[in-house]
Amino acid sequence: MRPLLACLIGSMGLHLAASAQSLRVELDLAQPQGAIRDVFGVNRKPGFSTKPTQGAAANLDAANLYAAFGLSQVRLHDAGLDLCSTYTAATKLNTGVSPAQTVSGCELTGTGGIPTFTWTPTSSADADLNNTANYDFSGTDTALKEVASTGAATYLRLGESYNGPNNTADPVAWAKVATNIYQHVIGRFKPTAGVAAVDPVFVEVHNEPDGGFWRGTQADFYTLFRETVTRVRAAAQTAGKSLRIGGPGFTRSILTTSGVAGNPANGFIAGVGLSNLDFYSAHLYGSCDRASASESAAFLRNLRSLVNNQGGSSLPIHITEWNIGLGNQCGNAFFGEARTQSYASAVLTQFQDPAQNIEAAHFYAGVPIMALFDFSTTAGKARINPSAWAFWAHAQLRGGTQLSTQVCQSNCLAGYAAETLPLLALGAQRGERTLLVLTNDGSSAQSTTVRVKGLGSGRYQAVLRTPSNAVQELSVAGNPAKVDATALQSLLASPAQETRSDLSPSAGVLELSTSVPARGLQVVELKPQARTLSEQADCLFSWGERQYASLFQPQPQVSKTAGDYYYRHYPTTNTYVGITLSGQRLVFWDANGSVGIQDLGALGTWLGTAGCQ
Repeated sequence: MRPLLACLIGSMGLHLAASAQSLRVELDLAQPQGAIRDVFGVNRKPGFSTKPTQGAAANLDAANLYAAFGLSQVRLHDAGLDLCSTYTAATKLNTGVSPAQTVSGCELTGTGGIPTFTWTPTSSADADLNNTANYDFSGTDTALKEVASTGAATYLRLGESYNGPNNTADPVAWAKVATNIYQHVIGRFKPTAGVAAVDPVFVEVHNEPDGGFWRGTQADFYTLFRETVTRVRAAAQTAGKSLRIGGPGFTRSILTTSGVAGNPANGFIAGVGLSNLDFYSAHLYGSCDRASASESAAFLRNLRSLVNNQGGSSLPIHITEWNIGLGNQCGNAFFGEARTQSYASAVLTQFQDPAQNIEAAHFYAGVPIMALFDFSTTAGKARINPSAWAFWAHAQLRGGTQLSTQVCQSNCLAGYAAETLPLLALGAQRGERTLLVLTNDGSSAQSTTVRVKGLGSGRYQAVLRTPSNAVQELSVAGNPAKVDATALQSLLASPAQETRSDLSPSAGVLELSTSVPARGLQVVELKPQARTLSEQADCLFSWGERQYASLFQPQPQVSKTAGDYYYRHYPTTNTYVGITLSGQRLVFWDANGSVGIQDLGALGTWLGTAGCQ
């Protein structure tokens, strides 16, 4: 007996433990959490050319891919807007050697380490700095036109690209040139015929000054930053433009560099002045195959603490570069692996945490390296890397209202802060649609129960879409080469889809069971199921029975069809209520009196009153 009892107790314990560990996701429509944040940006314009070392040079264009996968902003870094390539009346010196050597072009490579490349306008006079003949905006104009072709907004970065100038002997002149680049973008300085002016909401000053992009003094950098902010703001005000300006795009090592004496990151907010910052920007790069949702969550929380501790608790944060890792550390093939999808989806979910106050973010990059869209690995093909589908999924929430979403297993955590649980989750409301993105960054499929609360009466339809987390390829053609529009639409329709209809909430709660693949994601869409005309009429008749019980007895009655009428008859009161099928009017007839059938008005109006649409 005792062995049997022990066995039963043990089995019961195992059952209770298993039940306690069951996973559920709870979404509450009655608890809105503010607008979904627009963090669906990327770095680099969509057009580029292959290098001659890769074979015959080719022009390529990913604009339709940017649009199809929901990219909403393009940060113009490494995109042809650098000061060095734009302002031609400047000296360019390698000051990392003695004596200093003149540099040809706007890149300095082969130095064996981080170079010190000093770029300085040859004159500090405003007449020269404002002389339009000293500016070549061809690269700027190309970038602006290409971004416009994607439908995305321009996120303007003022500074230099990798191996470009990282020092100047005249920070004020630097700021004046940067301001004229901004003024050109908005159409106020040397406008180019045929290139539409752009009004960027955000302007970021510089890029990674705590790393190789600045080799001058801390004081000079602070001067450069303050002067640029002051002048760009003044130019915007004069032009009647509103903008938010900040920066400076610190490296992923910001948590360390902020403690290094003399580094621009050390005391940055005090150094440039809080009033000169509308936002604080930094970069997030994971550790390739070791990157995880826990790693990214820790970085974002620590970054928020750093900004707060420097006096910037009021500042939004921009993550103007992010990825699972750096290309030279991961290798290009790594960006085609499945887990880039779940990592990207996890980070996009974490960006929605209100406590972090992340206002904008930009994946590095759309093309051509560490990319969402890889045109170089397979000749004549565009490879859609798994991470692109993370943007496709989350962009469906754009413009919606975030809903309280929790992941529960023993305890419950906010869906954007559930990195210690098997799934992360993010829910939103867009019109009648309730949307949920589930992310599984684990190595095995994960089952869960989705519990949606706060629903109205009626029937609902759920559509579950699960994109592939393998590389997919599309042929490219033309000059510039781009993917075929028909093939692209077919790709967008390729995610596995499951539809569940005739779902009825119980006390406003609906439960769905689902499974999210390993290193993958799933989008759950829930919406009211469209009623047929007869279903709408039945709903209205039942509502009328409750509202006007004395007219309709006995209740309930079964609806019938006769000719053009769909109706109910109530024998005790000898009354009829119905609709005309052709004209869709609500009608009433009291058969006891001499008055004939009465037209009560348009059916649609009554359906709205009764909540029976």
